[in-house]
Amino acid sequence: MQRVGLLAFAGAMSTVVLGTAANAADMPAKAPVYRAPPVATYDWNGFYLGAYYGAAVRHSDAHTNSFVGTVDNNAGGLTGGVTAGYNWQFNPNMLVGIEGDVGYLSSKHSFKDFNDPNIVGVKTSWGGTVRGRLGYVAGPSVIYATGGVAFVGVEDTFGGNLNLGAVPIVQSDTRTGWTAGGGIETKLSRNWSAKSEYLYVDAGDSSFSSRPLGGATVDTVTFHHQIHLLKTGFNYRFGGPVDPIPFMAAPFSSPDRWNGFYVGAFAGGGLSLTHVAGNFQNSLGETDINDTGFTGGVQAGYNWIIGGRWLAGVEGDVGYLGINKSFGEWDDVNSPFNLTNTIIFSQKTDWYGTARGRFGVTTGPALFYGTAGAAWVRVRDGMANTTLGVSDIQSRTASGWTIGGGTEIALDARWSAKLDFLYIDAGHNQRTVTGNGGFPNGGNFADRFEVVRAGLSYKLGG
Repeated sequence: MQRVGLLAFAGAMSTVVLGTAANAADMPAKAPVYRAPPVATYDWNGFYLGAYYGAAVRHSDAHTNSFVGTVDNNAGGLTGGVTAGYNWQFNPNMLVGIEGDVGYLSSKHSFKDFNDPNIVGVKTSWGGTVRGRLGYVAGPSVIYATGGVAFVGVEDTFGGNLNLGAVPIVQSDTRTGWTAGGGIETKLSRNWSAKSEYLYVDAGDSSFSSRPLGGATVDTVTFHHQIHLLKTGFNYRFGGPVDPIPFMAAPFSSPDRWNGFYVGAFAGGGLSLTHVAGNFQNSLGETDINDTGFTGGVQAGYNWIIGGRWLAGVEGDVGYLGINKSFGEWDDVNSPFNLTNTIIFSQKTDWYGTARGRFGVTTGPALFYGTAGAAWVRVRDGMANTTLGVSDIQSRTASGWTIGGGTEIALDARWSAKLDFLYIDAGHNQRTVTGNGGFPNGGNFADRFEVVRAGLSYKLGG
């Protein structure tokens, strides 16, 4: 799972490199950043083409008709593809549009279930969306919400029995669902723009016949898939004066407004990417813990502008993280009807905090940055055997590291808005409960989280 955060960071830093391409022609150098420019200066009207890349977090769960309980399967991966759309700008600070994208969507994870010989696997290969967009034009940037229909190519695997040599059933299809999200897009020149975007995709249910435990009994298994996309994109708008790819041009306006202290607040969503591996009744197995929850909190930091356009800074934040998941695995290793040993996995987070460095580039009204540092998470997780009435569920303040990136735009001389994402590795902890016959059931919890946040900041001082 570590590569999810690294990919997000790589996407942000690639945006940094191309973000040095601001074009001075779009705004007089002496104009203050807080003064709205003429409509023609920031023209978003017309058809555009683009490309995107970034990170994906997939949450899937499966259940059958006969067994009580579920099994979670999560994975991180890559996404990348092409985009086309059309914008209409009006009023003059409002924008509506339609956008479609299609591309590679890589996530793959397969394992032997924790307390059964079933193989549980999910693989995605491609994805696409057709969406409407509604945005607010703030100078050279657009803050927008988006939603529509989504398509995902999915391959689900279930059943089999490694002990008996039985082969699991594999089902491949194209799932149709819905998507919603939002982002920030900012101009690099008259026609070139860069964006940071989050999309939630619900790909719905997929059901097929399988043979749990590799036996003769046929049962129906149902998978549900949810995907979180963190994308960086670059678009080119047609119809205006021809714009070459901009490199190292002067910024839209003075970047000095970013120097100094700032405070702010943020809100968004948290994602669990926790993986549990261990043994059950002397048999090795695995499971994941999927959940989403609200995150919100406060932040403070300090920026230095170096060489007129490069940014270095420090930032700290602390906030609520509302992840709370508890689920029971398949009830028994021998029979779906013999409910003698139910294992419950649980995870709950209360708060988290980070202390990070930031490094990026400014176009004047916009910042593109990567960030990394230390992280702390208050987490309570573990295992319980409900049949025997024993458990090992404990709370701890876990320490680890975080990495990510984002985009921030100036709304006026002091206020700014941002969209960022952080991957958090909070380390490992071992939990053990007693099973049937006195066998120990142990699981190593690898606590991993990702947060996607929108925030407002206020610059202090001169």
